[in-house]
Amino acid sequence: MHLTMPRAPQPARGLHQMPARWAIDHAAARQTLGDLHDAYQWAVYAHTLAHRTNHSAERLDAAAMLAPLAALTGHVDQAVTTYRDLVDLATAELGHSHERTLYARAGMAEAHHRVGRCEKAIRDLADVYTTAARRHGPEAPVSLKTLTHLACLYRDCGWCDVAQRCLTVAMTIAARYLPQGDPHGARITDIAATPASENHRAVCTQATPSRPALTGLSSSTRTA
Repeated sequence: MHLTMPRAPQPARGLHQMPARWAIDHAAARQTLGDLHDAYQWAVYAHTLAHRTNHSAERLDAAAMLAPLAALTGHVDQAVTTYRDLVDLATAELGHSHERTLYARAGMAEAHHRVGRCEKAIRDLADVYTTAARRHGPEAPVSLKTLTHLACLYRDCGWCDVAQRCLTVAMTIAARYLPQGDPHGARITDIAATPASENHRAVCTQATPSRPALTGLSSSTRTA
């Protein structure tokens, strides 16, 4: 599972589209086609172009495009750095609790988790969930996605009972608030049936839970 900041709605653009914006759109198109490495190269180019301008929206969208692609293509250090810049940009432009800022913070937590900074990742993502649920409601997509992703982080670190509690809460919220057949609910169910990532074992540093993900999640048993 990977959380990506949604792109802001853009007005119709024609031949006078700015170079950075064109490169961002081209990177998005390549990603949609499944060509992640080509998309990454275009995202790097877009990011470079955007930082030569004074357009904060382009800088934000370029960073939002590059950060997850860097993570997905194995450029983990660049992903962490770009996510950090993205969080700073989003916070300055949109505010601490805006949905796009929360998605950026969640992505940065995942980037830390990928390189074995598990305690920080779980602590930060739990804070994102708390902020999202308080500001937007527990049934909001950003809240449900963050809670489900938090379960994945716990599960990958071997804390399967804490992960299951997070998923149970997410499924309960989805059943209560979302219409039948909603893709967010289906996604939670799919993730609940997905095993832990074998790749994470090589970098995992989470010997004990950093803190409960939700009130009442205070005990767990780590699997081997």
